[in-house]
Amino acid sequence: MKSTKIVATIGPATETEETIGKLIDAGMNVARFNTKHSTPEWHRERMLRVRKVAREKGVAVGILLDLQGPEIRINTPHQTVFQVEEGDSVAVLPDGTEFDGEEALFIPKVVVDALQIDSHVLIDDGLGEFIVTDKDAHSVTITALSSFPVSHRKTLNTPGTNINMPSLIEADFAQLEGLDPTLIDFVGLSFVRDEHDIAVLRSELEKRNITAQVVAKIENQKAIDNIESIVVATDVVMIARGDLAVEVPFEQLTHWQKVIIQLCRVHARPVIVATQMLKSMVENPRPTRAEVSDVANAVYDGTDAIMLSEETTIGRYPVKAVKTQSQIASYNEQFVEPQQLNVRKRSTAAYITEYAVKILEESRKPENTLRIDHIVVLTESGKTARLLTRYRPHQTVHVLTSTQSTYDKLSVQYGVTPHKIVLPNNEQLESSHDLILLIESLGIAAKGESIMLVHGTHWKIPGLTNTLSVLTVPEKDTHV
Repeated sequence: MKSTKIVATIGPATETEETIGKLIDAGMNVARFNTKHSTPEWHRERMLRVRKVAREKGVAVGILLDLQGPEIRINTPHQTVFQVEEGDSVAVLPDGTEFDGEEALFIPKVVVDALQIDSHVLIDDGLGEFIVTDKDAHSVTITALSSFPVSHRKTLNTPGTNINMPSLIEADFAQLEGLDPTLIDFVGLSFVRDEHDIAVLRSELEKRNITAQVVAKIENQKAIDNIESIVVATDVVMIARGDLAVEVPFEQLTHWQKVIIQLCRVHARPVIVATQMLKSMVENPRPTRAEVSDVANAVYDGTDAIMLSEETTIGRYPVKAVKTQSQIASYNEQFVEPQQLNVRKRSTAAYITEYAVKILEESRKPENTLRIDHIVVLTESGKTARLLTRYRPHQTVHVLTSTQSTYDKLSVQYGVTPHKIVLPNNEQLESSHDLILLIESLGIAAKGESIMLVHGTHWKIPGLTNTLSVLTVPEKDTHV
């Protein structure tokens, strides 16, 4: 069973309950809903399908609502396509400006105002590149650096130019309005620039009693500049390589992927690697060699999760794409040797989990007689599991929780198998006997096997993890 989690985007190719079930069986752990497409009603109906199928199968499948954010798209006169040749000049005007010609770009006024002479402008995910060569009070002129077609509603990026746009747009508020707070586990925040953007989203979620975790999408230079403060402020990080590879020089992309993953592990934040991981499988039943290497290298980098976008929304082989990622992850995880983490701030729970990892490492040495077959963590918030799994232990971490929302949110966490349980009414954890019986009944451990148990002295009070013990399931039933 793989430890790396898979985030699969739901779309027309995967919206039925039958296909959702096949995605889960193939290895999908989180279902992503991209709000750039479809209506809030469409997304909510499919979210309910995911939740229903996951509950029927008895597995944790998280739901990620990915907000659009202030994405910039161009408008062309009469929604036409026109060809530019290298050296051609094109006028860029604020949306709504009257224009009689056939070749111009219309974008938000705030973007026009921010552009300066020598600013770079990229369209269609970087396929078209311009430089600003002239500017007046109402418009700018850009000159093409190569030849390409310009199409209506393609994306526009301005690498190196800071634009004062709101972190949430009206379409995002429409997605959140009237949403069942229990229906989503994660909310993706696009084009994050700093921790203030995260605070804005948290405030909007609190107004609506939504307890979903924030997924900060790293996709511009400003986010790179503020990366550590963003990681600390958010719950989950997504390395959104599509826009990131346009906003920063593409040769830097792999470097920043490694840096961000390592930083997320230091701060115990789950991290997702996204974009074009198996893009050729939109049309083909097998991935390219480069795609196989890309997925495997994300695993070697230590990511928590890998993502699929158009592969599962409009692709011809959505289930096979998930299976392919599962196969690549499962095979390569066995060879991953975790890097050392420079953890600077430690809580009691952090110290406990660090000691747990040291014991696990010792137990793997051939000369050591201590054997640990399974790891079990009791948690109400999921924090202890995050603190432990950032070290990437080789054993699966079985997490027991009585909280449904924690159970679902653990779906993105590397190496975790969550179990939803009913805890005793008394809060004090006085004896391990009942707990061993529970672990045995869940099929986690068999008689005679050793369990590393990480927990607090209370069942249901989060933040009190202070106990580490190694127990053995008795060979014989000790009930009298």
